[in-house]
Amino acid sequence: MEQRPYSTGTKKLLAGFSILLVTISLYPLSSAPQIRPEIHARQVLEAYKRSYPDRVSSVSWKNDDWIIEVGGEVFYWANGRLLPEDLRDKWQDFKPYVFYLYPEEAPDPKSYSPERIAELQKIGSAEHQMQGPDHHNGFRSALYGGTKRGEIEQNLVQVRFLGKTISVHRMIQDQVQQIDERIRMLAKSDPEVAQFLKNLGTVGGYNWREIRGTSRISMHSFGLAIDIQPRKLGSKAIYWQWEQERNPKWMLVSQNNRWAPPAAVIKAFEDEGFVWGGKWDLYDQMHFEYRPELHEVSKLYMIFSSLQKFGIGGD
Repeated sequence: MEQRPYSTGTKKLLAGFSILLVTISLYPLSSAPQIRPEIHARQVLEAYKRSYPDRVSSVSWKNDDWIIEVGGEVFYWANGRLLPEDLRDKWQDFKPYVFYLYPEEAPDPKSYSPERIAELQKIGSAEHQMQGPDHHNGFRSALYGGTKRGEIEQNLVQVRFLGKTISVHRMIQDQVQQIDERIRMLAKSDPEVAQFLKNLGTVGGYNWREIRGTSRISMHSFGLAIDIQPRKLGSKAIYWQWEQERNPKWMLVSQNNRWAPPAAVIKAFEDEGFVWGGKWDLYDQMHFEYRPELHEVSKLYMIFSSLQKFGIGGD
């Protein structure tokens, strides 16, 4: 059963926990990102509201479900499908959105159980990639300003990033510029970052394309993702599907045998609301995408978990 709106007293306590969490960085100690059943609808929707205050106007309880208002449009949680009212009862026809607790560290393949390895092999199969329904794109259209190519391209701006010109969604222009400045500053005192810039090959932003093996558009298609590749990989893995073509045990490639940006570079992205694909089981070492709501989900999960320890909030 989902949580109902909190009382005034609970809201005050929740606000107190929020102030505490603003002052420290709290992330779950999970070894790899997973969808958690403990993450409730309200936590996710409140995370969106905190992450996109200019787009999300309210989160509330209505008609026995949580709703979120984005750009004047209302979407029901609908078991994680985020659907307009006329489709909420048909939630099984749509793929749920993925929400997880963003981890502090990249996963250690040595920790994978035989069952997890088998699951990743299944998930990575071409047949599995094409199976099942797709997301309803109404929510992302309202949040990002469209899902059709012409609509998205009206939201793009060009920015200089690490010496390259890329196109990104205007909503992340400032964040990208902040990351660029921070990395350049770090390179002045951090030899690893300086070497990273010296060996930089390509940098990509907006690219209208479908996620490989599916009919779904990627975050690059919204101008909300950046790929960074070095000039030479050597023999290191960088993307699970590329590695899969030559290695059936692609999921067991150790972190030492995967290319990765310096930790300081990853942190620069994360501090501006991005997540790094190197922390996924289906690893994408070159990939960063703007998902501030996932950072907020992690913070709110800690808040709600703490409240429930005191018997507040319920199930």
